[in-house]
Amino acid sequence: MRKITAYLIAVFVVFTAVYLGAHVVSAAPEVLTISPTAIKPVINPGSSKNGSFQAINQGQQSYSVIIYAAPYSVKSEDYTPDFSPVPGAPAVANWLHFSKTSDTIQPGQSLTINYSLTVPSNTPPGGYYAVAFVETQAPKTASGVIVNEQVGEIFYIQVAGPVKQSGKIISWSSSFFQKPPLKYSLRLENTGGLYYFSNITIVVRDIFNSPKFTLITQKVVLPQTIRRISNTWSKTPSLGFFKVTGTATILGHNQPLPTKYVLVMSKTVRYIFIIVAALLIIAFIVNLAISHKHHKKFHQSTKKR
Repeated sequence: MRKITAYLIAVFVVFTAVYLGAHVVSAAPEVLTISPTAIKPVINPGSSKNGSFQAINQGQQSYSVIIYAAPYSVKSEDYTPDFSPVPGAPAVANWLHFSKTSDTIQPGQSLTINYSLTVPSNTPPGGYYAVAFVETQAPKTASGVIVNEQVGEIFYIQVAGPVKQSGKIISWSSSFFQKPPLKYSLRLENTGGLYYFSNITIVVRDIFNSPKFTLITQKVVLPQTIRRISNTWSKTPSLGFFKVTGTATILGHNQPLPTKYVLVMSKTVRYIFIIVAALLIIAFIVNLAISHKHHKKFHQSTKKR
């Protein structure tokens, strides 16, 4: 019986070792990119500021593009971008003026776009947001469908003057029992009147304290919003015990994220555990029954003597 039990355990160990794997995610490259992706001017009310950004054509053909501005805000904690006007808010998109509103970008070339940002004199201090779009103008296809690509340059505008700045970590979580990929979630709040950028580091370590995955990122948190930063470790193995730690800066202050312990087990590995556990229980019951039978026979033979 002991040999059968040992064999079952050995088969389980070999199977799980072979089954460990990773998921690879690939993404198609963009044809049009923009640099930089964000501009953060500080400007006094009633003043103007000039600058430029570039649109880069990484494709194999030329593209006609148009350049225009739109308001920028977000919806929900997932920060879904919203480019529609906000009722009662200043028309920030009207503060931006471009040196050109259309042009053509040749393959492998870049287009420099000069802008002028003018803030009305009666604008209160604080944060204001807009986006400059560069959009391709593709010809109609045979079916009449037009597919345009759009890239945006976000303007995080700070109108100078005294403004309240405050924020905090609302929550940090990673469930103890998970199936791959390992997930975690961080929620940051901004209760002030100006945006802030949070530098976030997430580290996943194994039971030997060896780093298995590290994420270093920077996220903006807009005033009077809560932002959820959720992510996954795409190469999480099918079975493992990990601890997830990290830090997040809030207005320049580095704050540690409490350690979260996570047991990862894929559905297949769970089934194996259940089957092996069931077989071990059956083996134990059978072994107990056989032992009881031998014990009974031993007592009967002893009485006959």
